[in-house]
Amino acid sequence: MSQEECYQEFNENDYDDVTPMSIETELKDELCQIMYTEEYKQLMGWSRALLSKNELTSRAMRLTSKLIDLAPAFYTVWNYRYNILTHLLKDHQDKEGWTAKELDWLDEITLNNPKNYQIWSYRQSLLTNLVPTPTMKRETPIMNMMLDEDSKNYHVWSYRKWVVKFIGDYSQELSYIDMLIERDVYNNSAWSHRMFYLKNIDPENTVVEEEINYVKDKIALVPQNISSWNYLRGIYKLFKLNKYDPEIIEFITQFVNNLSIDENNEQLPEIQSSYALELLAYIYSLNGQENISTHYYKCLATKYDPIRSNYWKHKIELLSQ
Repeated sequence: MSQEECYQEFNENDYDDVTPMSIETELKDELCQIMYTEEYKQLMGWSRALLSKNELTSRAMRLTSKLIDLAPAFYTVWNYRYNILTHLLKDHQDKEGWTAKELDWLDEITLNNPKNYQIWSYRQSLLTNLVPTPTMKRETPIMNMMLDEDSKNYHVWSYRKWVVKFIGDYSQELSYIDMLIERDVYNNSAWSHRMFYLKNIDPENTVVEEEINYVKDKIALVPQNISSWNYLRGIYKLFKLNKYDPEIIEFITQFVNNLSIDENNEQLPEIQSSYALELLAYIYSLNGQENISTHYYKCLATKYDPIRSNYWKHKIELLSQ
């Protein structure tokens, strides 16, 4: 059985000897009858018949291609295809070539179904169990194409984290994230992936300091951006033992216009970033200066972020515990 047979154009005549199994319950007075198309009933009927006999052949694989094109979220068909491919690869010499062909086919399906979870789950199974030598060179183009289309596609980002860690190649990630953040500094998915990268490369102190300077530049560019503030906070939590030096405190303070603890609610000035004020409240709580922290949380509740006033009141309650 050749590889070429598995990727030939679908031909209904190949299934003339197959008696399709019904996919309808045929119950009387069914509450909600699903209106399948005739094409879907025929294809699924053949698939159920072949699956019931555990037929792991090239024509079965061609049938899964047709069904996935028609119903790409049908997990059972994906699983059936995986079993077929696993069986066919057992006696095939060129496993590298065959899995490359399967990934090419999968790329085409992926481009037409950007929000489909099963695609990435299937790809993960291929790389884990069937692809002899997975590489980032092979995986990066399709991920980049999908993220160019939707830079916050959760399924792609989840897969990217998995595959980078699985292969152990982080060499292209930082430059790629830089490009995405330059394009959209608010892209929280890119910031999250940057933190994933930083945690997994076990950075030296110089790298950590470079990252602090990097995020400071982005904060200065857009002060009211929660993504960059969360990244800064994450760096200090993971690599600085939550110890904020006077220099970084001074940097943060400039975005709240040196808000004084003596100012009452009627005289509160405008500030550049409520997220800066939140971080300062947190830092002062770490330093045992609950009075300053309490005042800042009250300012957030009354003027700077009143939509979350209950949350800020809860933070104040926690300070007294």
